[in-house]
Amino acid sequence: MHARLFLFALCLLAFTASAAPKFNVLFVVSDDLCTALGAYGHPLVKSPNIDRLAAKGVRFDRAYCQYPLCNPSRASFLTGLRPDTTKVHENRTHFRQAVPEAQSLGQTFQKAGYFVARVGKLYHYAVPLQIGTDGLDDPPSWQKVINPSGRDKADEDKIFSLTPGVFGGSLSWLAADGADEEQTDALSAAEAIKLMEANREKPFFLAVGFFRPHTPYVAPKKYFDLYPPDQIKLANVPEDHKQGVPAFAFGSHKKDQEQLTDDLRRQAIQAYHASTSFMDAQLGKL
Repeated sequence: MHARLFLFALCLLAFTASAAPKFNVLFVVSDDLCTALGAYGHPLVKSPNIDRLAAKGVRFDRAYCQYPLCNPSRASFLTGLRPDTTKVHENRTHFRQAVPEAQSLGQTFQKAGYFVARVGKLYHYAVPLQIGTDGLDDPPSWQKVINPSGRDKADEDKIFSLTPGVFGGSLSWLAADGADEEQTDALSAAEAIKLMEANREKPFFLAVGFFRPHTPYVAPKKYFDLYPPDQIKLANVPEDHKQGVPAFAFGSHKKDQEQLTDDLRRQAIQAYHASTSFMDAQLGKL
């Protein structure tokens, strides 16, 4: 009798779950965003939309990336597989080379009857080189893809870089002319809004990947104005800070950053915060 009642309860639970409405899912990723946000107590950064989202949801105080590099980490959180399974340990290898039958997050939603689309960067892109392309995308993950490309891509010749002409892998920034709407992330938000409106009557999984605040730190000038350099406090780094530390700890050290002055450091931080606030504004629209 107890077994029959248990089976009946399971059947009732399954029926209830199948009859429940399917909630739409908006999955947003911001590239190279750290916890320099109001929601995490930063005294200077203005991120009202992220803060509002955090206040209504769950904010993690201990979250760990799968691998300290873009392609391995993205392949991991979009498949649920660890990098030692995907065999992705750098920014060139596609995860399906090692696990061709892996079921991605997008495929999971497709199998559940959702309309699944991507706007912007979800899997790895070389930024800014591959803005406007599919990058290292996974076509089976999506039913529709949109790759916006804005003024930040067109204005590359105006960008300051510690290594002239090198962007993405070097500290670089630009206080851009023009309006938000001309920038790639604003175009992404606008396209995502169109997709949500067009598919509002059916369950959808919409993945939106913002490029900012990844380098180059590009945002309209008004966002730079939010962070006067004289308000930016620099960390006190002793000259002998490398003494007694294993060389491996500095494996990702960029030699071009040895030319940084305190003034340039403040400019770089100002640009990063400006890019964060610009991205936050686009999230607010979304």
